[in-house]
Amino acid sequence: MDSRKIIDILRGTIDPNLRQQAEEELTQMKKIIGFTPALLQVVMMGELDMPVRQAGVIYLKNMVAQYWKDAEYEGGEPIPFHIHEQDRAMIRDAIVDAVVHAPDLVRVQLAVCTYQMVKHDFPGRWTTIVDKISIYLQNPDTMLWNGSLLCLYQLVKNFEYKKKEDRGPLHEAMRMLLPMCYERMVHLLPDPSEHSTLLQKLVLKIFYALTQYHLPLELLSREHFTEWMEVIRQVADRPVPDQTLQVDEEERPDLPWWKIKKWALHILARLFERYGCPSTVSKEYKQFAMWFIKTFTQGILQVLMKILDLYRNKIYISPRVLQQTLHYLEQGHI
Repeated sequence: MDSRKIIDILRGTIDPNLRQQAEEELTQMKKIIGFTPALLQVVMMGELDMPVRQAGVIYLKNMVAQYWKDAEYEGGEPIPFHIHEQDRAMIRDAIVDAVVHAPDLVRVQLAVCTYQMVKHDFPGRWTTIVDKISIYLQNPDTMLWNGSLLCLYQLVKNFEYKKKEDRGPLHEAMRMLLPMCYERMVHLLPDPSEHSTLLQKLVLKIFYALTQYHLPLELLSREHFTEWMEVIRQVADRPVPDQTLQVDEEERPDLPWWKIKKWALHILARLFERYGCPSTVSKEYKQFAMWFIKTFTQGILQVLMKILDLYRNKIYISPRVLQQTLHYLEQGHI
């Protein structure tokens, strides 16, 4: 497959005078074996101008969304096209590396591809995604963690609302990856930079997606759960950097330091609501809830009261952080 031809056609899709012809050419090319991996290669060419790469990754995302799953029959007629297994295997082999090394504008679309691929191929055809993620997470270079955590987030999101009995493949993967996430979080906590804070936020989003509907006690012993709760408490409690006060108040909630605080409080409120209140939890979590109340309530309430005290003293608190703080207290009828 000629990369230069794909590049020329993608460039044509950006030009209003050439768009229709270019799109027709892509429609003809997409069925050729080798096209989809070649498109991914073009998307990852660092020397290409960004609009062309973006056009390519959006086309790739749409291809994966529409044509990744195996051909099926509708009304007795076969669906006319799906991406050939040879091509799918090549993309499975390359996608995690691509997400890790892509610039942000491309990475976001590649992550959507990863979600679709996990949905159809994990664990049956694609157990290697777990090994790829773990290799990058073990690398000391924090610049490689964003993409690998983003891939892990797509994996966890696929199982977020599934029943306990359907979550076996995820729990098997997280036996290895969850301790790595905790280690990365502990490593990042002392660093208040934007890069570090965004990585920490991604770890907390993974933890939330893993636990918000079902708490996997087989993965989280009391010792490990306590470690996670301490990390989450620290994030909720730590001060937001002073430089955030120089940003317009309307824009502050979008800063990573407020977003991560929102996620920390979101997790605390959800854990208490679903697993930590002995009077409302399901039988499965009764014993856990009694332990949760005795072990964590005092520390959490101290953090929440501190947030409310800051707000009372006219110190800026983002609306979502305030909302989650009040939500926790409302759940406990404090």
